Amino acid sequence: MLYSFFKTIMRITVRIFFRSITIHNRELIPAKGPLMLLANHPSTFMDPIVIATLLNREIYFLAKGELFKSKFAKWLLPKFNIIPVYRKQDDPNQMSKNQDTFKKCFEHLENGGVILMFPEGISITERKLRPIKTGASRIILGAEARNDFQLGIQAVTIGLNYDNPHKFNRDLFINIDTPIKTINYKEQYAIDNFKAAENLTEEIRSRLEGLVIAIEDERSDVLIKDIEMIYKYTLSKDLGISKNDKLSDFNITKNIIDTVNYYLENDIQRVESIRLRIKHYIDDLNLLGLNDIDLAKNRKNRSFFKSNIQALFTIILGSPIYLYGLLNNYLPFKIPGWLAKKISNNIEFRGAISMVGGIFTFLIFYTLQITLVWKYTHIKWLTITYGISLPLSGLFTYWYFHTTNEIRNKWLLLILFYKKSVSISNLIIEREQIIAEFDKARKQYAEINIYK
Repeated sequence: MLYSFFKTIMRITVRIFFRSITIHNRELIPAKGPLMLLANHPSTFMDPIVIATLLNREIYFLAKGELFKSKFAKWLLPKFNIIPVYRKQDDPNQMSKNQDTFKKCFEHLENGGVILMFPEGISITERKLRPIKTGASRIILGAEARNDFQLGIQAVTIGLNYDNPHKFNRDLFINIDTPIKTINYKEQYAIDNFKAAENLTEEIRSRLEGLVIAIEDERSDVLIKDIEMIYKYTLSKDLGISKNDKLSDFNITKNIIDTVNYYLENDIQRVESIRLRIKHYIDDLNLLGLNDIDLAKNRKNRSFFKSNIQALFTIILGSPIYLYGLLNNYLPFKIPGWLAKKISNNIEFRGAISMVGGIFTFLIFYTLQITLVWKYTHIKWLTITYGISLPLSGLFTYWYFHTTNEIRNKWLLLILFYKKSVSISNLIIEREQIIAEFDKARKQYAEINIYK
């Protein structure tokens, strides 16, 4: 009962929290039968909430045993279908309890249930796939072995690719692979169950690696992010890729990573040359108080004068609604973020805390505000209108704030063009040369791949 209610609330909340959610290959998740969902784990509490909202089926979750320390947690967490799993790094003395965990998982799969597990065993917000533990493979193969491999467990790998899981109104791309047929490991398990678990774990790792943006080296990640910032917008535009086409966007990033990795191994000087040019370009942007997107969208300012009237109308006519929305929504919007920072220093927790906390702050504030309007006016139509206006004005305020920010940046760029036209022109030329240099490297890498 509690699980179903919370899941319904979370479906609505997740849709509001993220600007867009794109799910690739959703139809590959089986609608019935025993199922293991295996995902990467960039955001501790956000990940299970997001995946649970994908399925109409009831899901059981494996979570670290540390969460079950208090009596309240031991009572509450099982009501959300959470099963404790004990890790050696937390408390080696608790490891024996995993026998009971495995037994519960076996029984649940034998009843045709769904289990969600994060085989990395740790949550860190990095574009990196951590080593995959064998626990998921041991549960799958153990359950099949108990039933002479007649269960037909399907293991589905899921890649969670967040723009930023800790901030409101960002994008989420969920990448799903075809189910792993565990029957394929029957013969090997009969010969060597340890080796079978290792091989299944390797298949899980390989599949997850293909579903997420995974960069092993932190220095390379910085470079790749910079190249994405400068190059991806232009390449997407040249290829005619819509900003809503998240699969193509994902594949562009994968291609950038492959290109950089190739030259890191085969032509390090070329990589360092691009890295240095990008560093100088970004330093010059920072000195002028600009972002790359300012130049990408407005590098010739052709549309500025055409949109100037519209921008002024937006600012002037929208300001009263903005102030009204700000007054009514500021505290319930800000409090969850403040609480998240107070509750946890761990960034992996903050997004989910803010999202869940937002449910309660908006519910409490809106209820109180509507009640006060009714109490002091007793005008039904006014109270209803006010209640409807609260979320609508809040969404408008968020949009208005970011829109006026973009307008301000356009005006700043125009002023800079007049004051420092040579500096801006040089930056635009440098940006185009960086794009041309990397585009040449990417095309050469693509040609090399054709002949491999």
